[in-house]
Amino acid sequence: MSTVVSLVNACLMASYEGRVPPTWIRRAVENGLAGVGVFGTNLAPPEPAAPGAAPYGTLRDDIAAPLRAVRPDVLIALDEEGGDVTRLDYHRGSPYPGNHALGAVDDLGLTREVARAIGADLADAGINLCLGPCADVNSRPNNPIIGVRSFGADPGRVARHTEAFVRGLQDRRVAATLKHFPGHGDTGTDSHTALPDIDRDLPALRALDLPPFAAGIAAGAKAVMTGHIRLPHLAEPPATLSPRVVTGLLREELGYDGVVVSDALEMAPVLDRWGFGGAAVLAWSAGVDLVLLGASGVEHALPQVYEAVESALKKGELTIERLEEAAARVAALRAWADPVPTGLGRSGSVPTGSGTGRSGSYTGRSGSDTGRSGIGLVAARRALVAVGVPSPGASGPVHCVRLSSEANMAVGVAPWGLDRALDGLGRLASALDVDPGTDPADIPLPAAGPLVVVVRDAVRAPWQHATLDALRTRRPDLVTVDMGLEPAPGRLAAPLLLTRGAGLANAVAAAELLTGRTWPGPPSGG
Repeated sequence: MSTVVSLVNACLMASYEGRVPPTWIRRAVENGLAGVGVFGTNLAPPEPAAPGAAPYGTLRDDIAAPLRAVRPDVLIALDEEGGDVTRLDYHRGSPYPGNHALGAVDDLGLTREVARAIGADLADAGINLCLGPCADVNSRPNNPIIGVRSFGADPGRVARHTEAFVRGLQDRRVAATLKHFPGHGDTGTDSHTALPDIDRDLPALRALDLPPFAAGIAAGAKAVMTGHIRLPHLAEPPATLSPRVVTGLLREELGYDGVVVSDALEMAPVLDRWGFGGAAVLAWSAGVDLVLLGASGVEHALPQVYEAVESALKKGELTIERLEEAAARVAALRAWADPVPTGLGRSGSVPTGSGTGRSGSYTGRSGSDTGRSGIGLVAARRALVAVGVPSPGASGPVHCVRLSSEANMAVGVAPWGLDRALDGLGRLASALDVDPGTDPADIPLPAAGPLVVVVRDAVRAPWQHATLDALRTRRPDLVTVDMGLEPAPGRLAAPLLLTRGAGLANAVAAAELLTGRTWPGPPSGG
């Protein structure tokens, strides 16, 4: 293996398709590949675990263990933000509420405790690099990619909770990654499909978008992820490929000397213009240290990257010194995050907290449905907002209608809604999914009995809003449950329940309130 290939591998994170790492990815790790990204597509539900099996054992045994058998200090990363964006619980929903719920509660101790629990879960699964938290300030309510992934719209609040989350994750020796630098909150475009322009000059960035990143850096965040966003007032290329943004703004102005990670290069606005090789060269030249290739199998991309680097070195577009600097930073991160097989990460204990949980799961995972020590449910309950929701009294089981919404690529197809939570409480009478374009007159509704209509960001989906209005004329007593960003006051009619996220914990908290029942069983998962 050439020196250049070895050096490039030391600054690359690749991924693969399927559950068990194939031969080519193991060979790449053996040849110095810095890290492997794990995505929802890698996490097809395994066979149900035996009662009492360790939480996340199959992920650890099927994915992390084979990779660490090749090289113990390899970085294994995934997006685990809690709430809507989860990989550990991709096929059932997160047992923790996401950032929006935590920011709304505004209890820094709670945010840190939730992050500690997530960190312990990641450590159990053999994951040592979390691609989170989102440090983006959601300053545009109709943002299609951030939304509930943000702690809120106020820079100070987002900064405080970003710091708490970073500290909580890294209490468990799981490296935190601030994203998406320099801030993805003021865009109306999903950067997975097109390149967003953010109309911020430098003073506005300093006031609105940078404070959470500065707070996370001060808390010791081990990594910062750049966003595929363009800031015309600062630079022409997207932030990931911009020396002005990465070296100038992040390194020099904010003083960050940790690992800079690129967002996935396979995202359309980057890949379509520069290709894997060209984008990787530009990212390293801009100051990025660890290049993340993408979520799908990228075996074919590795030769493209090696070839592009060889060419760039010959042309003087990239230097060996820049790659060596990047490799050194990544090596330091690997050394810090090198896992110790205690089963609970280096801290060796489970976070304390009150609340209830239930052993086992609907999909075969043998952890807690509500997070370690029930902290996920504790947080989700505190985030609930009920407006005019009647007491459940002695009402019967609940009829549930869900107005489907299309998830963005960051969320994926993780399940959401209330039917599983209501069923887990023994209070589901019926469940119906309604697709966009369905005539409200064609939606069957029960003539009597409690009825909830579940939506996600209804005020951003005109068809959902119109459907809700039509259904309410037939059943004025229906309860609307919105599992996205809360709407402006008065935009949705009461009775109304706001969960501030669509994770499993959010659903369970809402189902408890609607039925008057408490999630059964003792806390588990640790």
